[in-house]
Amino acid sequence: MLHKDVMTISYKHNYEIKKVCADILGMHGIEHFSLDLVRPDSEMIFFSGTPSHGYEICKRGYAPYDGIISPDYYQNFEFYWWDDAYHKAFAKDIKAIREGLLGLKHGFMLVRKWNNFHLVYSFATKTDNSEMRSFIVNNINEYLKMGDYAYNNMRELYSEYCGEHEPPSVEQFFKFEGGAPPPRFTRNYRSQESGLLLPDKKNIINVDFQKRKKL
Repeated sequence: MLHKDVMTISYKHNYEIKKVCADILGMHGIEHFSLDLVRPDSEMIFFSGTPSHGYEICKRGYAPYDGIISPDYYQNFEFYWWDDAYHKAFAKDIKAIREGLLGLKHGFMLVRKWNNFHLVYSFATKTDNSEMRSFIVNNINEYLKMGDYAYNNMRELYSEYCGEHEPPSVEQFFKFEGGAPPPRFTRNYRSQESGLLLPDKKNIINVDFQKRKKL
């Protein structure tokens, strides 16, 4: 379920978003970055440094058929390529927008699950280098760090769109595991079913999220 203003949010907050994305774009070949954020009630919004991407998809009516933002993918895969998530009936049209109109190549998604929010990090490059996919896979934790950094710096902005839901802070870095996004919990998160849940201690790395620091 997309937020009613999903097509205009990235333009409305263009300054704040581009300020954060400037620390990411250009690193490890990345020329497109977007935060696709999903509340516990399944409402999704985009914060994109290249807002024409989401705008063109939504304007042309393809959003309901865009697999990269489908819960079938972000709920079940911590990592997936755009190509693997295209709806078969609309793959050619959507790909024409991303690759033909916008020049985006090797798009992929990384997903975090924090406190029943899904934080979906969307990346793409404009290089057609055949070795780029291997580079991405071999550096996947660097891309996760970039996504966590961007989310933490836009969390306050995101809170304006969360209603009664408090967006989580990414308090620690967790390495890529694969499979469905492992559930993570902030220190003060309380589940009605399970009581107090503390962060998983597995695969923790301390991360400095200072601006302009290469992660």
